[in-house]
Amino acid sequence: MKHKLTLIFISLMALFISLNLSAKENSANEILEQMISSYGGAEALEKLNTPYQQIWHLDATAKNKQGNDLRNIELPEKLQVKLTYPDSSETRILFGDQGLKIYNETKQVKAEGPGLDAMRLQRMRLYNPLLLKERAKNITVSENGGRYVLTLTEQGLTTDYHVNKNSHLIEIVIGTLQMGGMSMQFRTEYHDFKMEASVIMPHREVKYAGSVNTAELTLLATQFTDDVEELTQLDAIATPKQAYN
Repeated sequence: MKHKLTLIFISLMALFISLNLSAKENSANEILEQMISSYGGAEALEKLNTPYQQIWHLDATAKNKQGNDLRNIELPEKLQVKLTYPDSSETRILFGDQGLKIYNETKQVKAEGPGLDAMRLQRMRLYNPLLLKERAKNITVSENGGRYVLTLTEQGLTTDYHVNKNSHLIEIVIGTLQMGGMSMQFRTEYHDFKMEASVIMPHREVKYAGSVNTAELTLLATQFTDDVEELTQLDAIATPKQAYN
C-alpha cells in the first residue's frame, strides 16, 4: 500500500510539473504571438532572419568618443559589429560559439571566456519575436511594473526581455554575465520605434554596463538583402566624421 501511495505521489508530482511547464510555455507563446503582430507580422519579421545590415551613429559616452557602429546580422548564428572612431576601430565577429576581435583592422585576438560570452549576449539581445517563439520552452514569464519580462536561458547565458504590456514592443533587454564569481548586467533601452521595410524597429539605443551609461546610438540606415556582398556597400553611408556633424 505504501509503495502504491509513493507511485501515486510521484505520478501526481510529474503531472503537476508537466502542467506547470506547459502553462508557462503557453503564457510565453501568447505574449510572443501578440509581439509578432505588433512588430509587423510573421512575414515581415522573417526579414530579420535573413542577412541585413545596420549603421548607427555611436556616442560612446563612457569613452567621450563619437563614431559609428556597423552591424552585419545573420541570426541566429552570425553577428559582426565594427566600431569605428576617428583614431581607432574594433571589429567583433561571432559565428556560432566562436568569436574573434580585430583591433585597428590588424591585430586579431580570439574571444574567450567573459569576452566571448559578452558577444553572445549581444547576439541574444537582437533576437526578434519569431526567434524567441522558437525558444518558448526555454522562456519563463514574470512581470515588472507595466512590462512582461521574458527570461531566456541559452547555453548558460540569461537574457531578460522587458516587453511593454500595451504596445508589446521590447523596451529593455538585460543580459547577465558571470565574471570570476560575480555577475554584471548589460542593459539596453530601446526608444523611437519606427517602421523599416514593414518591420517595427527601435531607432535609438541607450546602453549601460552595470550602472554606467556606456553609449547612446541613433540608427542611420538599415539594408535587407539576400546577397551578403551587397551589405558592405552600407559602410560608406556614414564615416565617424560624418556621423557627428
